Amino acid sequence: MLALLPDAEPLLSRVRQAAPGFVRSLPAHVSLLYPGPPPSAAEDVRVELPAHVDLAEPLRGESGFSGVAVPELDPAAAVLRARFPDLVPYGGRFGEAPRAHLTLVMGADSTTLDTVGTILADALPLRSRVAGPLFVQRTDDGWRPA
Repeated sequence: MLALLPDAEPLLSRVRQAAPGFVRSLPAHVSLLYPGPPPSAAEDVRVELPAHVDLAEPLRGESGFSGVAVPELDPAAAVLRARFPDLVPYGGRFGEAPRAHLTLVMGADSTTLDTVGTILADALPLRSRVAGPLFVQRTDDGWRPA
C-alpha cells in the first residue's frame, strides 16, 4: 500500500539516471504497509494522509540503501500497522515500526551511494503533494496497481 509523492518524481528520475540498476520501476512513493492488505480490504483502509509532505532528511542504511525520511507519513503507517497487526512490515527486517521513507536506491555500492548523496544535497529540502493510498501487487511483469 503506497502513498505517491508526485513532486518527488524529478528527484527519483535524477537518481534513476545516475544509478539505473539500483532504482525500482515504481513512481516516487512511500510504502505505508508492505506487504499490504489485499485490495478486498479497501473498506478497512481509511487513513488520513496529509496533503503535502516535506522531504529533508537523507537516509543511508544497510545493504546499499539510500532514501529520504518522510515523518509526516509515520502516523498513517502506524494506523495501518495497528489495523492489520498480522502484516509485519518488510517481514520484520527493519523492526516493528520502520520509518516512513522514500526509497531511492537499494543494493548500491559505496560510489553509487556517494553519487546519490550529492544529488540529495542539491535537491533537498523538497515539498511534495501526497496521493493515495494506492494498492499495488507484484506480478511476473513487476509492480501493478491492484
